[in-house]
Formats: sequence, structure tokens, C-alpha cells
Amino acid sequence: MSKMMVLVRKDILEQWRTKKILIMCVIFLFVAVASPILAKITPELLKSVSVPGLSLNLPQPTNKDSLDQFIKNISQIALLVLVFVIAGVVSDEKSKKSLEIVMTKPVSREKFILSKFVSSFLTISIIFMAASVIFYAYTISIFSAFNLANFFLMALNVLLYILMVIAITILASTIVKNSIMAGGIGFVSFILFGTIAGLFEGIRKISPNLIFSNYQTIVTNGWSNDLIYPIIVTVSVIIISAVSAILIFKRQEIDR
Repeated sequence: MSKMMVLVRKDILEQWRTKKILIMCVIFLFVAVASPILAKITPELLKSVSVPGLSLNLPQPTNKDSLDQFIKNISQIALLVLVFVIAGVVSDEKSKKSLEIVMTKPVSREKFILSKFVSSFLTISIIFMAASVIFYAYTISIFSAFNLANFFLMALNVLLYILMVIAITILASTIVKNSIMAGGIGFVSFILFGTIAGLFEGIRKISPNLIFSNYQTIVTNGWSNDLIYPIIVTVSVIIISAVSAILIFKRQEIDR
């Protein structure tokens, strides 16, 4: 087994021992199951609210409402939890002084950092795609079916956006020694790319947020060439984050 695979296996086992994988599974399972349920019952809950002089005439919920709820829960709940779960991937090893032990082994700093990216991306991708399958199956059991291929194209785009935010978080974890600060930087990156970038006309069409916010269009119409530039920018941010993390970590002194 190569040194890289040994490091990736070590990181995944560490995620398991520290219950990080369990936390990610629980939060994404909640999003997958709760989203169609909330879409179904929300209109009924609103109708049950009795307000004198106010009559609510709400349309019947559809699979589009379930998808809206799914994306909203990912952006407002799952991604926030995910960022703070991953935030300590490097900084925790610095604070616990376990980094010195690892670096005494015949392991390069490049492989050490790359293993953090690979292990985090691998576990998040598997858990997210499994949650997407559960969400799709549960949604079509409650509402009408919709295009499966387009849905998974949308899910892959959303996953790519999530991995971009995680890559920035790992970079932050490499720079700082506090996981809370690293998580805060990761969350700020989500706000930056997810909200602020969309306010400027000049960069809106290439903003990574386009592959996240246009989920309904992707599910309805499938692939669009408008996604090419946002995907290129998103992948570029991931690569730049990984390379920057390696270069910064190679220059850092390890506390003893």
C-alpha cells in the first residue's frame, strides 16, 4: 500500500473514531428525509394558523417544493455543520502536537496535506450522494417523479460547490491553529461565493454560486453551457486551495 493510501486510510479511521463520519451521516440523512416531509406539511401548517381576516389559499406542494427544501437545508444546516466538522483536520493535529509524530515518519508534507483533501472529499462525496439517493427515492414516493439523470447532474454540481467550500476550510485549517477560526473562514467563503459574488453583474455568470443556485433549471432542462465557466472557476478554487495549503504547510515550523 502506498504512503498516500496509508495516510488517507489513517485520516478516514480518525474521522470514524472522532464520530465525524457519524455526524455527517446523521445531518445529511436528516436533510434527505426531512426535506420532502417539510415540503409536504408546511402548507397544512400555514393553513392551520388562524388569523382573523386573513385567508390563505396555498397551492398543493410538488416535488419542486421538496427540492427547494433540500437545497435550503443543505445551505443553511448541512454545509455549516460540515465546515466545522472538517475545520480541525489540520489545526487539531497542530494543537494536539500529534503532527510531530506523523512528520517523523517517511512522509512528505505534500502527501500529508493531500491526504487531508482526498479523505475529506471521499467521505463527503459518498455520504452526500447516498443522501441524494435517499432524498430522490423519498420525494418521488410522496410527490410525482422527475428526471433522474438531471437530478444527479444537479447533485454533482452541488457536491462540487460543497467541496470547494471544504477545500477553502482545509486551507484555513492549515494556516491557523484554531479549528473555530478555520470553520469561520470556511463559512465566510460560502457567504462570499454564495451571496456577495451574485450581487455583481460582471462576475455573476462565472460565479461558483451559479452551479448551486440554478438547481431548478438543471433539474428541469439538464446540462447548459452556462455551467462551464462556473465549474471551471469552482475547480480552480479547489486546486488553488490545495496547492496553497501545501506551499504554506511546507514553510511552517512544527511545534514540539
